[in-house]
Amino acid sequence: MNLKTAQNLWDTEYWSEVLIRHLEGAVSAATRIIVIIVAYFLVRFILLRILARFAQSMLAKVAKDRLVAREARIKSLQTLLGSTISFVLGFVAVVMILQAAGINIVPVLTTASVAGIAVGFGAQKLVRDWIAGLFILIEDQYGVGDVVTIGAVTGTVEELGMRTTRIRGEDGSLYIIPNGDISQVCNRSRPIE
Repeated sequence: MNLKTAQNLWDTEYWSEVLIRHLEGAVSAATRIIVIIVAYFLVRFILLRILARFAQSMLAKVAKDRLVAREARIKSLQTLLGSTISFVLGFVAVVMILQAAGINIVPVLTTASVAGIAVGFGAQKLVRDWIAGLFILIEDQYGVGDVVTIGAVTGTVEELGMRTTRIRGEDGSLYIIPNGDISQVCNRSRPIE
């Protein structure tokens, strides 16, 4: 190494340029991250407000006699959709933040995909119950307070969850039925329309 090269290594002008370049990159990345976070909260707030107004308009149209059952169903759907919106927007925001910070997200997404497939295979029954519960809510097959017959069980629906349905039998027994196991429902509470 010659003397001229050694002097250049300790040249303050060189190091100040390097520092300025790195600071500009860091400020640019930080600005992008802040914009992504603000956009996430703003879009989430707007979508959840739209969802709440939609739910309120649906409740306003319901007759008073069926208001309690419908209100529980609509609130369950609102909670479910709100959670889904928050999760999807949060996932997209995290991916964008990682990209803005200069982190290669391909290995992260690949690992998450493989883990998701493994969990999916392990939780097939749970997912099946959850999806069946979603369709029970959407299709309004029955609600809390309805008298139903599901399989060999007849009773009043006490709780309708995303994963299970709780029915109080005519003899006072509490039956907890996974929604994925429900193949046929006889709802005795619905009037002929």
